[in-house]
Amino acid sequence: MSSLETAQTQRALAREWLAIRIIVLGGFGVALVAGLWFGVIYPDFIQPREQHALLVQRVEKLLHDEAQVCTTALATAKNFGIVPQYGQLMSTRLSPTDVSGRYVCLAATSAAKYILAIDLLCRDYKNVRCASLYNISQTDGTVLYQRQR
Repeated sequence: MSSLETAQTQRALAREWLAIRIIVLGGFGVALVAGLWFGVIYPDFIQPREQHALLVQRVEKLLHDEAQVCTTALATAKNFGIVPQYGQLMSTRLSPTDVSGRYVCLAATSAAKYILAIDLLCRDYKNVRCASLYNISQTDGTVLYQRQR
C-alpha cells in the first residue's frame, strides 16, 4: 500500500467519522427539540384552550340554571293567579339583592311589569323546592304577594 492510498483512505475515514458525528449529534438535537416541544411548549399552548372550553361550558350551564329558576318562579306566580297566564319573562337572568340567597327575575305583560323575588334554598335548580317565591311586586312598588314567615 502506497502512502498516496493511505492518505486517501485516511481522508475517506475522516469524512465518514464526520458524517457519523453529525448524524448522531443531529439526532440528539432533534430528540431534545422534540422533547421540549411536546413536554413543555405544546401543553402550555393547548391547556388554555381546554380551560376556555370548560369555562364556556360552565357559564352556559349557569345561564341555563338561571333561566330554569326564573321559569319556575314565573310558573309559580301564574299558578297563584298573581301574574296572568300570558305573562312572560323579560330576562332569564337572576339579579342579586341585598339579602343573601335572594334573587329577582323580571316578568311582564303588555299592561304591567312584575318583579319576582326568589329565595334559593339549595343548589339543585331543577328541583321546584329549591326556589321559593318570596314576593311579587310591580315596578311601581306595589306588593302583590308576600310569603309569610
